Amino acid sequence: MTTSNLTIETGKLMATVANLQSELACIKKEMRTLNSHVLSVHDELVTFMGTVQTKTNCDRIHQVLKSDYVQRAELAPFKTMLGAISVTTVTAICVAILNLILK
Repeated sequence: MTTSNLTIETGKLMATVANLQSELACIKKEMRTLNSHVLSVHDELVTFMGTVQTKTNCDRIHQVLKSDYVQRAELAPFKTMLGAISVTTVTAICVAILNLILK
């Protein structure tokens, strides 16, 4: 390949790189614009939810959460008893195995 062909190919490559760099700069600029637009939409949604959220919705959500908490509170003694029974059973099995081994 002659020097002039090499120079021409290098020039083409440099032009392509310059074109890609300008396209990348445009994409970055558009991404910044999109990011600012998404942030403004997010702020509008947060403001909208703050103004539209009614007391009845909050009361309904509170009742659902309260009923879930009450159900968990009602199940807590059974869970504690089952835990105590399982610990006692495992301890008894371990003691029985140790008595068999040591005798």
